[in-house]
Amino acid sequence: MKKDMVFGCVVLGLIMFLSYEVTAQTSAETLRAQEALAQSSTPGGKITFGKLKIVPALNLAEVYNDNIYLTNGSNDTTEQVVSDWIFHAMPAITFDYTLEGRGGLQVGYAGDFAYYADTSFNNWKNNSGFLKFDYQAPGGLILGLNNVYANLSDPYGASNEFGLGVPQTKRWINTLNTKAGYDFSNQFMVLGYYNYYIQDYKQESDFTQDYDVNEFGLGLQTRLGSKTWGFLRYHYGYQDYYSHPAGSGVTDQNDASLHYNRVSAGLTWDSGAKFGGELNFGYIWRTYDNEFDPSGDRYENVNTWNAATRINYFATSTTTLSLAIIRALRDTGADNSQYYTDTGFSLGLAQVFLQRFTLTLQGAYSKYVYNIPTDPTEKQDNYLASIGVNYRIWEWLTAGVAYTYLNKESNYPQNDYTANLVIFSLRGVY
Repeated sequence: MKKDMVFGCVVLGLIMFLSYEVTAQTSAETLRAQEALAQSSTPGGKITFGKLKIVPALNLAEVYNDNIYLTNGSNDTTEQVVSDWIFHAMPAITFDYTLEGRGGLQVGYAGDFAYYADTSFNNWKNNSGFLKFDYQAPGGLILGLNNVYANLSDPYGASNEFGLGVPQTKRWINTLNTKAGYDFSNQFMVLGYYNYYIQDYKQESDFTQDYDVNEFGLGLQTRLGSKTWGFLRYHYGYQDYYSHPAGSGVTDQNDASLHYNRVSAGLTWDSGAKFGGELNFGYIWRTYDNEFDPSGDRYENVNTWNAATRINYFATSTTTLSLAIIRALRDTGADNSQYYTDTGFSLGLAQVFLQRFTLTLQGAYSKYVYNIPTDPTEKQDNYLASIGVNYRIWEWLTAGVAYTYLNKESNYPQNDYTANLVIFSLRGVY
């Protein structure tokens, strides 16, 4: 089974907690952890102690997947197409302390425990925790910290799709995002950023995926409308592959460590606006530390445009439209000079009808273009379509059903696959 050339996905979508989307520069693990934790903070909050709100949550789902390994059956030994029913139990809890008019502090946990009906040796579990702090003083001081830790063994893959379709790919990740700055009369902001990300795989054979990233940034933000801001940001980052097992041939002198400079500009909005999220486009310059990889192939420094746009449009109180546009460079590992450009978009709709029902629709497309092999250059077209209906039984309890279709088409046919998923879910947030 080819681990690192299949379409990415993230778990825990708007209605069902097995939906998929094209990821941008943030790692798939981090997005997954953040979405899991978000479940515990919306829309409950019935348990309060003064300014402290405790929000427990539990999601249960039964999933039918007709291709659990995301293969195409081209090899009877290692690429069999296998279907199974998978039961998910996902508890979560958030402790939310409000600082009136200034922000708040959130601490939380989310788990995902998956049990396969026929292939129980694939059973896996995820445990995630987070700490989030936001503060804005009346005088203008801005502080923010968001840390997510996740211990994972799911088959949903990394941002470069390593391990996608491979249950019990054990690893842990930690993401730290911080900011500090000043708001000048609610018209202009200056912000400094420091971000840190690390991922570490348990199996030594997966050492090529062990790396960390240190990133420093500076941002300027100016008000363009009553709830609209324009921003300009600069980031410098260093990605270091830190695992070099003896005998692997990978060393500090030939691994894929790199540094980059990124400039981005766009729009963002205050809460309560008709839009949410960010319109974000930019340009990135990447330079590898070493000239050649362990096989003697030359690393290729890349300069190209990038995008990390995710926008929600709240058309009415019952209709939400979503748009995502991504453009990212993704390295496949520490031991080779291969990378690919990931360019894609997704469109979504959430429509409330008959007061208690919510219909969700999503479509996504992403194109991968690899720098090697070159005869011919590998190109992959990735398609996603999903539809779901959610019914609100009580204010704190919802049930749903959804269908998701995934398809990859490559000019290297051994990398093709198709998968169909049907999800039945019950979700409580109190």
